[in-house]
Amino acid sequence: MTAQPEATEVEDAYPLTALQAGMLFHSAYETGSATYHDVFTLTLRAPYDSVALRGVLDELSVRHPVLRTSFDLTGFSEPLQLVWSRAQAPIEVHDLRGLDAGTVAQRIRAFRDEEKTKPFDWGSAPLLRVVVHLRDDAEFALTLSFHHAILDGWSVASLTTELVGRYSLRVTGGATPPLTGPDLSFRDHVARERAAVASPEAGAFWERTLEDAPVSALPRLPGYRSGDAEDVTASLTPLDPETVAGLERTARERRVPLRTVFLACHLRVLGLLTGEREVISGMVTHGRPEHEAAEEVLGLFLNSVPVRADLNTPSWNELIDQVFATELAILPHRLYPLFEMQRLTGRSPLFDVLFDYRDFHVYKGLNTADGIALGPSEFFEQTNIALTTGVIRFPATGELALQIRYDRTQFPADWIAGMAGHYLKAFAEVAKDPAMDPRAFTDHLAEDSASIERWNSTAVDHPGGTLPALVAAQAAA
Repeated sequence: MTAQPEATEVEDAYPLTALQAGMLFHSAYETGSATYHDVFTLTLRAPYDSVALRGVLDELSVRHPVLRTSFDLTGFSEPLQLVWSRAQAPIEVHDLRGLDAGTVAQRIRAFRDEEKTKPFDWGSAPLLRVVVHLRDDAEFALTLSFHHAILDGWSVASLTTELVGRYSLRVTGGATPPLTGPDLSFRDHVARERAAVASPEAGAFWERTLEDAPVSALPRLPGYRSGDAEDVTASLTPLDPETVAGLERTARERRVPLRTVFLACHLRVLGLLTGEREVISGMVTHGRPEHEAAEEVLGLFLNSVPVRADLNTPSWNELIDQVFATELAILPHRLYPLFEMQRLTGRSPLFDVLFDYRDFHVYKGLNTADGIALGPSEFFEQTNIALTTGVIRFPATGELALQIRYDRTQFPADWIAGMAGHYLKAFAEVAKDPAMDPRAFTDHLAEDSASIERWNSTAVDHPGGTLPALVAAQAAA
């Protein structure tokens, strides 16, 4: 059964953020694109109760304006997001009970493949669809399909935790306390971003930061394209617990967040791969305000900011300290949109790789839901960024993993595997002794250098023949 969305009158309206506008542009750029269409499936070992799920979704819609938001891109002097007084997320149910496990998995996988390219009507709220697959009488898969322009990663974690927690109270007969909206609204974030754009101090900071900035372009194999991502996949490598313990110890000793240690390693690996002593990378940051209710608000609070580093430091400790000082300097100006930085400098893109550290600890709340056990989960996301590297923490176990998301039309898998190896070596070196000199880390590039020399060798004999014949032979190979 499917409940159709319902909306009445508009109760609020405000402009889009620069990132929201960019995401919508990239989604519309190509028909049938999966870019910025996220699909999150969570398996719940609990009976399915349609009345309970409908009730919880309606409660959360009242609490969070973003779940009642649509976009009007052409009807006003500038694109606006409209918050409706009421909007009901559709619930679609597929009954797979009685089918064998393999068929169930195949059906859900086929649904996810189709769903990620199913477009949204941006003028109709909400930009969220809920789909249930009944596996058996005691287990179902719950899928949230939404446009990334309304929810960032933390918001997805917060929404999921609230949804599962309140659903468990309903199906177990527990009392569901009344919900009230957070003291903040996403419109506050929009206003703060606009104030940052109008701030002479913020503009001057980014002009100084990006003056004569390096390119830090990563090598591609001959024939590989460049530009926006077309076919993104992910490489995931769990981190050794002993290495993680050493990195955490380094973070404590330097009095910096663990993210800073990983970021310093990332920048050093970037220098290794580009051959540059000074590098620039993008870094995902958030714009949530310094307010106790900030983590409760749903929306897209993200921005990507450039981070420069001088790699000519005699120890990992000093590189970590330098990176942390850079992060602190960026913090007051982190709301200044990347688009505006590109406009200031006349450069696009400003960097070739993006660093993203994810530790959504709010997911721990899922483990406290009575009457529900969590099964496997799967998250599909695709951006227009060709290469994103970083570290993620698995909420169920607390373990960390290196994640590299890359466009297969630009970077070969074996090169990405080698890149992952460099990260692991950097992590291990810092964990073992952060007083070591990171400039000596170039020794790890010997194998890559040999590969690059092979790719660019002009002293290789080629068989004779016409040019069309050689092209045909290469295509066949």
